[in-house]
Amino acid sequence: MTTLALEDLDERLDGLRTSGDPTWQTAMQREEIIRQVMVQPGPAKPRIRSAAESLKVSTRTIQRLIARYKSSAQTTSLVPHQSGPRKLRRRLGAVRERLINESIEKRYLVRPKTPMEETYREVVRHCRRLHLPAPARNSVIKRIRALDARLVARRRMGPKASEGIALSTPGTLTATQALELVQIDHTLADVIIVDSHQRRSIGRPWLSLAIDVATRSVLGFHVGLDAPSALAVALCIEHAVLPKHKPRGDSGELLWEQFGLPQHIHVDNGPEFHGEALTRGCREYGIRLLHRPVARPRFGAHIERLIGTLMGRVHLLPGSTDSSPSKRAGYHSENEAKLTLGEFTEWLTLEIAGAYHHGVHRMLGTTPAAAWAKSIAAGAIPALPADPERFVIGFLPVIHRKLQRNGLYFERIRYWADVLPTIAQPRESLLVRYDPRDLSKLYVLGPHHHYHAIPYADVCHPPISLAELKHAHAMLRKEAKATINEEQLFAMHERQTRILATATKATKAARRRREPRREPPSVDVRSLSAIDFSREPPPLPSELWES
Repeated sequence: MTTLALEDLDERLDGLRTSGDPTWQTAMQREEIIRQVMVQPGPAKPRIRSAAESLKVSTRTIQRLIARYKSSAQTTSLVPHQSGPRKLRRRLGAVRERLINESIEKRYLVRPKTPMEETYREVVRHCRRLHLPAPARNSVIKRIRALDARLVARRRMGPKASEGIALSTPGTLTATQALELVQIDHTLADVIIVDSHQRRSIGRPWLSLAIDVATRSVLGFHVGLDAPSALAVALCIEHAVLPKHKPRGDSGELLWEQFGLPQHIHVDNGPEFHGEALTRGCREYGIRLLHRPVARPRFGAHIERLIGTLMGRVHLLPGSTDSSPSKRAGYHSENEAKLTLGEFTEWLTLEIAGAYHHGVHRMLGTTPAAAWAKSIAAGAIPALPADPERFVIGFLPVIHRKLQRNGLYFERIRYWADVLPTIAQPRESLLVRYDPRDLSKLYVLGPHHHYHAIPYADVCHPPISLAELKHAHAMLRKEAKATINEEQLFAMHERQTRILATATKATKAARRRREPRREPPSVDVRSLSAIDFSREPPPLPSELWES
């Protein structure tokens, strides 16, 4: 296509964008007459003169209109031209245009981002060096602003950061009924909480949320101090699937009716969403696990928006960190923190079951609670697992251990139950799940996909969390112990428990470890029995195998 044709096309497209009803009517009138001139038989000159008289223009104008219409056969080619210079016409000359383009390429479309003014100053320097008059500032700025926004975003911000500007996102992620599609994600809550003993800051909690896409209802959540893990996912799914206790607000009990097994769970690509725990759990309960494309947060728009909505309300709490230090200004979040982990969880429960579920959602045009009720009335059935009490076990973290002659070992702790010999033979691998909050028992997968609880071999040991156990390991290594055994681990844990119980100025890390810890039983088991627990118990017949 020739340069003249391109300019003519640009001019017509520009005319189409700026033409209103009167100019469009003129173009349609011209088209009807021009087509008659082109198709009628006989000499052309009389037809051209007749058309010129009808349109009240010169015969030369009719000839130009015929040429333009022949080149495109479109009504827009006959739109009257605006008076004055064309908008796309460049009048700075080839040399100065080239200087502007080079300056934009080398000074503006670069990282780190530079301001437009720097590009204009670069143009001025080049013009002075070549003894040319510098263009006006607006001439350079207009050429910069006329650039493709997608190109500018990619060049100045990088491919990942520019996605929200540079990438078109046709289509939507939709679900037609409740529990068809559930999205799960985590966020670090924008509030600092305090420990329940000294009411001193222990940092920001992690929040895991599950949203039903069709009704925008929050199916469940989990709040914890540890970073996102398989346990956080398991507890969030448990809260989402099982019926909730009725939270009590100022006006009485609030109904949180949203629950049930989802058909699909949609998650990002975090390691906790790719582990064996979640994959096997979804497979066991007939849930299809879907992952977003890597590094594409827009594919989780519903859960991302829910997080933004809830964080906006969290910002009203004492100890809020707001969304950035600049917005926080001189507000000292740690000094103003008031809520414990349990109080924040209770507040969030009331916020979701009350204000969020019963507030009108802009995209739905109704409340999430009403949308859920309508979907249930239309036939969606909130199914429950066959054994709700053991449901969460199917999503707990997974390990594989070989059965030893004297039981199972995990983190140097021995576990035993009489059922183990009926599940596997010695040296046979077992699939084991554990709850990091309480390692007093493991859950071993037996025949018929049934999990068996296997307690400590020494039932006198108190419950201990995985975090506490790892800290005890670290402290024993620090003391340069040559070997570390089960007795040393629990002795160290008992020492740490006493220190935390008596400390008045514990560090933030110590207070975080103490906060979710389960308190040991107040009654000593040893004092209630005549059995000497210090001696090794005699083995039962079921515990012995032939060599």
